[in-house]
Amino acid sequence: MKKIYFCIYFLLSTCIAYSQYAFNAYITDSATKEPLIGVTAVLKGTTNGAVTDENGLVSIANIPAGEQVILISQMGYGAKEYLVVLPQTEAANIVLTADKAALGEIIVEGTRSNRSIANTPTRVEVLTEEIDEASTMDPSKVAHLLTHSTGIQVQQTSATSNTANVRIQGLDGRYTQILKDGFPLYGGFSGSLSIMQIPPLDLRQVEYIKGSASTLYGGGAIAGLINLISKEPTSNETLLHLNASHIGALDVNAFMSRKFDKMGVTLLAQRNTHRPFDADKDGYTDCPELTKYNFNPKFFYYFSSRTKLSVGGTLTNEVREGGDMKLMNNEYATPANFYKETNDISRATTQLKFDHHITDRHTLTLRNSFNIFNRSLVITPSPTLAQYRFAGRQVSSFSEAAFTYTKEKNVLITGINYYTDDFKEQRLQAPVLRNEGYNTLGGFANYTFDIGSRVAIESGLRADYVFDERVYVLPRISALFKWTSKLTTRIGGGMGYRNPTIFNQEAELLGYQNVLPIDRLTSVAEQSYGGSADIGYKTFLGKRIFIAINQMFFYTYLDKPMVLNNDRITGLYSFANAAGYMQSYGAETFFKFGFNDFTIFVGYTYTNATTHVVGVVRDVPLTPNHSIKGDVLYSLPHKWRIGFDYEYKSSQMLSTGIMTPSYWTYGAVVERMWKYFTLFANVENFTNVRQTQYSSLRSQPYNTPQLTEVWAPLDGIVFNWGFKVRL
Repeated sequence: MKKIYFCIYFLLSTCIAYSQYAFNAYITDSATKEPLIGVTAVLKGTTNGAVTDENGLVSIANIPAGEQVILISQMGYGAKEYLVVLPQTEAANIVLTADKAALGEIIVEGTRSNRSIANTPTRVEVLTEEIDEASTMDPSKVAHLLTHSTGIQVQQTSATSNTANVRIQGLDGRYTQILKDGFPLYGGFSGSLSIMQIPPLDLRQVEYIKGSASTLYGGGAIAGLINLISKEPTSNETLLHLNASHIGALDVNAFMSRKFDKMGVTLLAQRNTHRPFDADKDGYTDCPELTKYNFNPKFFYYFSSRTKLSVGGTLTNEVREGGDMKLMNNEYATPANFYKETNDISRATTQLKFDHHITDRHTLTLRNSFNIFNRSLVITPSPTLAQYRFAGRQVSSFSEAAFTYTKEKNVLITGINYYTDDFKEQRLQAPVLRNEGYNTLGGFANYTFDIGSRVAIESGLRADYVFDERVYVLPRISALFKWTSKLTTRIGGGMGYRNPTIFNQEAELLGYQNVLPIDRLTSVAEQSYGGSADIGYKTFLGKRIFIAINQMFFYTYLDKPMVLNNDRITGLYSFANAAGYMQSYGAETFFKFGFNDFTIFVGYTYTNATTHVVGVVRDVPLTPNHSIKGDVLYSLPHKWRIGFDYEYKSSQMLSTGIMTPSYWTYGAVVERMWKYFTLFANVENFTNVRQTQYSSLRSQPYNTPQLTEVWAPLDGIVFNWGFKVRL
């Protein structure tokens, strides 16, 4: 009998041991509590697994009884090993926490709250990986990098010397504020040359805030701001970058970063040259002759984990000459060959920043910068060979003290800053010196807080006192709504202002010839209000696929914009406030799709920018209603990067009322990487689209390009190549 019982027990035990069960679990996000779709769960040591459905439920069948380990993973989240005893009495509830490193979390610095981009109520666009790609295409200046975002246009202001500015959402470049590490070093007299002189090789991040952002850093950011953030010495790095093009560019660039115990240093040194180039053989340069030197050192000292000091500087010297090719080839000027434009530029800046965490919640930040910009512009405009000269020095400074209080997810930032901007013209030929100067004392407060786990608010208030002028009060508010872990909405708006100045695109086109100084008694600052709203969706499908979509709408109203008037009797020009307003509204659509090693990006912008003066409505010149930007990138880490990009611009209205044709441009880049060495080749505009294919650059009264508006590429197809050595 005992033998029979033993056999029955043995058979039952064997059946239990070999019984197969299912593992069931609901997987959610730790922050949003939303179910996670596409999470992979695998029985450890096997290939038996499954992925979560739209409810976050995963079920794995055919698992033996007893203790088992389930491996759970999802892109952007920390992997987890879950111990389960089968059979289960009910489905498990498993929470995954976002892995900041895996997500490549980006901390936004331009809004001052230092939140991640995913949790910042203000709509901010950030470029990181694109910086290296854009540096390959053009390491001499940041202009090419800035074109990577929808709604942003780099507008050339001179047909021969290639000066340019940045336009956001159809508004003129004078309404865009450019910062370097949060310092307003660029603008005024130096504005049209800034993006042609700032190199991209020492940048780690570029931030765009589109729409009024004057509350953050003061006047000038009516259209938005661009914050260029430098690399810090987090590790030792040495980069040598050599680049050449078939149209005459030769760039030698070196970057170094070193981190010691309590010290660190970064250094960028550059020499950029370009031969004069005439793409259409009309006798005038389409790319100027250029010699430029850049030297950017920065020193860091870490007193402790709570206290850091950084001191940096920039030294730039540049000479660019354009005009008649015979003069560029050192031939003598004649009544038929006379036109030449020469820019001789030097810039010296300093930046100092001190951060001290008084406690875990309290931080003190001190900033100071100083900028000296010298420019001499010499133009030979007419057959009489009489030269016109405009030269001067801009001295500006920025000082700020800010205090930050952080409690859990609430951040309060208060501070004061003092900004000076002083331009002195050299007395050359001008009957009246066009000196300008503004001193501004500002106070600000910015408060960011969360309402539960789904709503975040960022509110700001700034008051600027412009000495001898008036006080400008600038409120601003933004809100972030997290409907799910994948679907978000941002809504925001604010006010802005800009002091009147002659340093605008219209005056740059004239070379400041016959432009009168600003009449401070009759002119007032341009003031604006505006806002934007967007809805974004981002999701991962498995481990290797992601989709990101964003739809944004914007509106800006600008009261009494400064316009350039011409007295036909005297031939003099003057800026004055228009009796009306300017408005810009539209939409931006962004789509990004990633699959394995491929990334596809498409961006569309609709812009309607108009002026309304004395009942007359006109389109803002050089503003396409429709533009498309896109690229396809194949990236195999540490081996290959192959990219194809394209851009479309619809018809634009010139200041004469003439409508231009629409056009497409295309480019491609190939990089082959080894451990320390990278070879690259890049071709821009390989269909050779040029403005001169549609119309001549010659303009009246002297039949030269000096008064020509630029609305399409001038240099045509450009092929560049080189190598990078990274140690």
